[in-house]
Amino acid sequence: MKRRSGGFTLLEMLVVIIIICILAGTSLMLVNVFFRGQGVRQGAMIVTQAVAEAKQMAAKTHRTVFLVFSPAKQEGWLEIHTDFNEDGIYQGDQKDTSIDPDPAIDRTKIELPKFIEFERAPVWIGFTPSGYVIFNSGFTEMQASSFDAIMNGSNPRAVGDVILTLSKRGFKMCMDLDRASGKIRRSFFLNQES
Repeated sequence: MKRRSGGFTLLEMLVVIIIICILAGTSLMLVNVFFRGQGVRQGAMIVTQAVAEAKQMAAKTHRTVFLVFSPAKQEGWLEIHTDFNEDGIYQGDQKDTSIDPDPAIDRTKIELPKFIEFERAPVWIGFTPSGYVIFNSGFTEMQASSFDAIMNGSNPRAVGDVILTLSKRGFKMCMDLDRASGKIRRSFFLNQES
């Protein structure tokens, strides 16, 4: 009986194709798991940069500067406003921008990544020239010790002064602001996906 040399049988080709498909599927799942939480991390970096920019602008202009958060849950954006009338309270955008007591600086919104929204945030945060943070009235600030105890406990849950979330997913970024220094003291990534 003669033996064939230098070829593959149909069965060998099917086995190789099945192995390649299994490896490709596993790789895609691993990449998907890795990238799913990146949006909230990127959103947290944007908020951190906006906080630093507002704080720096307050020191530079010697006026209180407000970081205003989007009011609607489905829209994730921030704006930086100056305290033009120097009363230390954000007055809000007016329909007529010529009478806006606290106008937005350059009128551009700082957009968060797609599908990222604020689960919890103050309406605005004020940064004084000395670096002190002012929260809007009615906002309950998260205490640093409570934040640490909950996040470092055996069953962390979403707490913080600012919480970003990925729509319809359990990925959250919890951020704690330090009132005295005006910096984001600590942030914590949380995966509550079920």
